[in-house]
Amino acid sequence: MPIHKKRSHGRPGNHSIVEAVFRKTLITYIMNTLTWAVGMLVDGAFIGNFLGVDAVAAYGMIWPLTLLFGLIGGVLSGGSRNLYTNLAGHGKMEEANHVFTLACLMAFAVSGLMIVVIHMFSAPLAGILGANGENAHLQPLISSYLTAFVFGLPFDSTGRILSGYMGMDSDHSRVIYATVAMTVADIAGDAVAVFVFHGGLFAMGLTTAIGQMVWFFVLSTHFTRKKRMLRFTFRGLGSELNKIGKILASGAPVGVTRIASAIGGIAINHIIAAAASSSFIAAYSVHKSMGSLVGATYLGIADTVWTLSSIYFGEEDRKALDELQRTAFRYGILITGVAALVLLLFPRPFASIYLGLENAEALALGSEALRLFAVSIPLYMIVYMFVDYLMGVEKLRTANIYSLFLECGAIVPVVWVMVKLFGGRGAWFATPVTLFIMVLSTYLIINRQGNGNKFNINRLLVTENFGPAAGKELNITADTMTEVTGMSRLAGLFCQENGISKKKAYALALCIEELGSNVIKHGFDDGKPHSIDIRMLIKDDELILRIRDDCRPFNLLEQYEILRHQPEDKTRNVGIRMVVESCRDIKYLSTMNTNNLIIRI
Repeated sequence: MPIHKKRSHGRPGNHSIVEAVFRKTLITYIMNTLTWAVGMLVDGAFIGNFLGVDAVAAYGMIWPLTLLFGLIGGVLSGGSRNLYTNLAGHGKMEEANHVFTLACLMAFAVSGLMIVVIHMFSAPLAGILGANGENAHLQPLISSYLTAFVFGLPFDSTGRILSGYMGMDSDHSRVIYATVAMTVADIAGDAVAVFVFHGGLFAMGLTTAIGQMVWFFVLSTHFTRKKRMLRFTFRGLGSELNKIGKILASGAPVGVTRIASAIGGIAINHIIAAAASSSFIAAYSVHKSMGSLVGATYLGIADTVWTLSSIYFGEEDRKALDELQRTAFRYGILITGVAALVLLLFPRPFASIYLGLENAEALALGSEALRLFAVSIPLYMIVYMFVDYLMGVEKLRTANIYSLFLECGAIVPVVWVMVKLFGGRGAWFATPVTLFIMVLSTYLIINRQGNGNKFNINRLLVTENFGPAAGKELNITADTMTEVTGMSRLAGLFCQENGISKKKAYALALCIEELGSNVIKHGFDDGKPHSIDIRMLIKDDELILRIRDDCRPFNLLEQYEILRHQPEDKTRNVGIRMVVESCRDIKYLSTMNTNNLIIRI
């Protein structure tokens, strides 16, 4: 009887590697996003409670420009990660590390240039941001914050790249340590600036810059680890400069998002400034500042989807992509739902972080703005997850158009209409309306390609040759020796049905049984839940086996090299010797806290 070629075996409720990797990666990317948000939160709290409403309004007007600052690290981190994972997956580690090195060098250089530009044009930039006319008195406040804040930009931009790679090099916890260190430094610095030196916005910006430096240096301690795949590689770097274009192209949707958001933010600043007082501007700044903080939830989910979908897309693994979207949506609704509920029920304490308790009008408006933002949080999760999924599966044109519409093309007209109808508070009414329009657009984009079939985001993978042909793939999951033995038997049936020679079928079964038993014997003894994902496929007349587990790092090839130089003991680890010597090619990659073996037989 023929076997179904695309299924997962094992007990219901088996430990899922995709879900385990998603959880660990999500924590890293939430902390990565929080890094930027925490600095803004700490500054906003001290500014709101000690420097007055005008300072809060000025600080809020700076928000669009900070998006452009984040663009440098965001584009280079995301774009280089996509290229890095592709090269690493093919075993081209030197080229992959060239990509990482290029991204870091570009981030530091461009950020350094940005310091010069800001210092030369801080006053005109303040006017562009909306500090003119009746709000011209905010211009020197904006200029003083910017000229100090930008000193941390090279460390922030390069740190974004480092933190984005930490999970890929199985060092998730370092991002947490770095964020904690930065937060402590920022709080301590702001406290000293306010209570000791009685400083203004310049001091606030400077302490944030120092916090970013601390964050960068803690992340850099990753390179003291002996076992790591991430390295700065300068030898032969000149011949790899053509990869700069690929990095920028892959990260372009992040750039489009940031630029469009900055343009939209500037336009909204002018719309509100023309129609409302500083209290409304300050309230909208609370709305956006809280978006930076709570946004770590939905942006972290989106970044996780981007990274993992790019890996699974490169592997042409529909099953993993399906599981990823289900997992991301389940966790996303839970996390953003809790955040929305808390903010909806208790907006006043959060608003008071930025506005203090003395200005009753501003506090009431800020609380109202936060309630509307709370309603929007799950919607933000859906739209950003969709954009980052598009980037992961290389639908860059669609991602660019969608991002442009989301951050500028939709929000600005809606804000204009809402402000005309409801005055200054229309700015925050516009957020859930715009996001509802975008969610509806997301549904239409996906459903248009469905041909009447079940609604599934993976319909966007429209290429007919994506993944193996029908009947040429088998996915199995196991976490016991009995299931591993069953895997090897199914491998034999898989080979038989596809006309694979007995010699290759034997080699495939040997690899599964020996490597699977080795993982269970040596990797499952730490008391934590684990499983092994096996994927067999036939593509271009080649039999390929991928074995993935989430146990402690174990490089089969390194172990074989050790054994190969011990000819006096041929009986030691005979299984590993037989596996390596029976295969045409083996590549090992340790990433996202998983061991990945790609074996060609």
